[in-house]
Amino acid sequence: MFKLFAELIAAHLDSADRLDAARAEILLERENKELRDQFIAVLGHDLRNPLGSIASGVNMLKRTDDEPKRAQILALMEGSVARMGGLIDNVLDFARSRMGAGLVGKTTEPKPMGPVLEQVVSEFRSIHPDRVIETDFDVPAPVIADHLRLARLFSNLIGNALNHGASGAPVRVEATTAGGELFFSVANSGKPIAAEMMANLFEPFVRGKTADDQGLGLGLFIAAEIAKMHSGKVEAASSPQETRFVFRMPLDGA
Repeated sequence: MFKLFAELIAAHLDSADRLDAARAEILLERENKELRDQFIAVLGHDLRNPLGSIASGVNMLKRTDDEPKRAQILALMEGSVARMGGLIDNVLDFARSRMGAGLVGKTTEPKPMGPVLEQVVSEFRSIHPDRVIETDFDVPAPVIADHLRLARLFSNLIGNALNHGASGAPVRVEATTAGGELFFSVANSGKPIAAEMMANLFEPFVRGKTADDQGLGLGLFIAAEIAKMHSGKVEAASSPQETRFVFRMPLDGA
């Protein structure tokens, strides 16, 4: 009798474990499906815009011989190409992260960070000639890091500020290597980030869910992953006065 009761209890426990495992698998599959649906929908929408801009530019170039106008059209097309390149880079890093491979950096010998920052800002100034980007860089100390990935981090934070900040107000960018760390911040004026969004701000597709978003919603997620790769972190603070993103990483522990 005791043996039968033991076998019955064991059978119930086994069934319960299998049911829990099945429920967990169904929940995971639902989450993956939702992630795939969001990814495909937003990616398709976001790629279509710069592609349409390039196609329109090609048609306009065929119809005009005005050199100043051709130069303006080419500048817009270059901006679209740069946007698509950044989108593809973010998608690749997102795929690596979700597949469990993580982001693997390529560290180099110590290099100055100033030229990297200036290059990123110059690209945005050429793409957004109507926007003001104020800079205050004091980065004399060389940095051992994956400079290409850090450039992506800077680019994603600045792009986020330009997309979501007030168009008539400047974006303020600061950087320093004082105090044994690399400090980088981007601030913009405009509508503050909603409090309910702040907790999950660095998750993929969070900002992509807003109606006025102009990107995949991967930029902040990739920025946070790159920061982790360098033993650093990205933090955000938002108020009616300004929204500021701050990146910090140790110079001796990246």
